[in-house]
Amino acid sequence: MRRSPRDSAESQRTITRRAMFLGASQLAFVGVLGARMQYLQVDQADQFRLLADENRINIRLLPPARGLIYDRNGKPLAINKQVYRITIVREDAGDVDQVVNRLRALVPLDPDELEKALEELKKRSPFVPVTIADRLSWQDIAKVGVNAPALPGITPEVGLTRHYPLAEDFAHIVGYVGAVNEADLQRLDDRDPLLQIPRFQIGKVGVEAKMERKLRGKAGIKRIEVNAVGRVMRELGREEGEPGANLQLTVDADLQNYVQARLEGESAAAVVIDTATGDLLAIGSTPAFDPNKFVGGISQADYSALLNDKYRPLPNKAVQGVYPPASTFKIISALAALEAGVVTPEETVKCKGFIEVGGRRFHCWKRAGHGNVNLHNSLKKSCDVY
Repeated sequence: MRRSPRDSAESQRTITRRAMFLGASQLAFVGVLGARMQYLQVDQADQFRLLADENRINIRLLPPARGLIYDRNGKPLAINKQVYRITIVREDAGDVDQVVNRLRALVPLDPDELEKALEELKKRSPFVPVTIADRLSWQDIAKVGVNAPALPGITPEVGLTRHYPLAEDFAHIVGYVGAVNEADLQRLDDRDPLLQIPRFQIGKVGVEAKMERKLRGKAGIKRIEVNAVGRVMRELGREEGEPGANLQLTVDADLQNYVQARLEGESAAAVVIDTATGDLLAIGSTPAFDPNKFVGGISQADYSALLNDKYRPLPNKAVQGVYPPASTFKIISALAALEAGVVTPEETVKCKGFIEVGGRRFHCWKRAGHGNVNLHNSLKKSCDVY
């Protein structure tokens, strides 16, 4: 059946309208797409470039050198000592157990520390280095270097650790440092990112703990380029941090050594003060302990020995011990008697070696008695009757 000219014209108009609609839709789509591309590639170019750099560049903290501690004459009490350590990267090591066994045959590995390191290795990114051995000798590092091809993922490093040259003499005054733990983070309430570095050392007791923030310093940063899976490609730059502040104490190292030597073999304490200035010159407490054992992590056997020692070497007896005041309280009694007008400095009391109060006899430490004594002599001779 033939279509009339009128029907053909109507059909042509319908096709034309559809073509125009499709063309307009395509044009609108291209316009929206172009506008979006301009927004992403031109208007937001800087923002997306920054995001790309953040994914490509990692920032790592560089621990600063801890401040040093000196006595009043400049003798070092706490210093930083160069130390050799070994780190392992799980991704590079491949078979970690096999590499560790090879390493164990070359250098001494503490079983407890090794177990902690392996646990930490599992928790961290496979590309993050974890310290597996610390405080090694140069000979140990040389062995690792010679056998490097058989130890993939193992890297020898040089760092700093705390050292106390006078050891026991200043254990209770200077204290010691140790690896930061969860209890420390809660106690310090400190947001310093350095505290998040695995095994970062902070002051635990003594001056090391009291002056922690001054001694710690400020972290430096290292910018490294990583690939899409986090592998380190190269170092882009670094900014060194600020070392901790040095401290000078009022104590005299030679006098402290003398006091500790005189107290040796006793469970005792002694304090030497400059009465003119109030400076503490020496604070002795015996027995003491070696603070260097705590720096790298004290063994369970050594720590148990300190805890079970009946003479209690860990507390500073000069400031933490609780004792009866004994004759030192006579000064307080004398001052109270003077203030109340009960006695005068010149008034004398006869000490016969005892005094009777309430029908009871109380003896002086000198049974023969001190005779007539005034306030000054009673304190000088520590007369109990007066």
